[in-house]
Amino acid sequence: MTGTVRGHEMKPGIPCHFRGAGCCTIYDERPANPCRSFFCAWRLEGNPFPESFRPDRLGVIIVARQWRDRQGYELISAGRDPDENLLDWMREFSTATGSPFLYSIDGYYRAFGVPEFQEDMRARAARGELSSLLDPDAPLRLHPMTTG
Repeated sequence: MTGTVRGHEMKPGIPCHFRGAGCCTIYDERPANPCRSFFCAWRLEGNPFPESFRPDRLGVIIVARQWRDRQGYELISAGRDPDENLLDWMREFSTATGSPFLYSIDGYYRAFGVPEFQEDMRARAARGELSSLLDPDAPLRLHPMTTG
């Protein structure tokens, strides 16, 4: 989610200037892009995420991303990087469902998923094709599906 809203830059890792106590302070007047066109995966009907993953509680926005024939996810900071509890949950979920995910910690982007996802992300990063998903200046580190 990037763009400028009322002169304030919107980009991953930077909390929204208009974020109030658990809600958007300009909700009724929010612009179409990036706000109205953006849809958090937590809000998807039938999503697998617990109530505690609501973005204003989690500090991380989960975005649905299609990868090949699978549903994948990107974890985007909304005030904090993903913590180990969230990453443990996502790793277990990914291992059980085959849904890969991308996330960033300390400026390094990471990819977790099956070997094919790892190879695809490595190749896309080498071709510079991850810029629509990730900060193009941040390095990409890959983590295999297995945690052991």
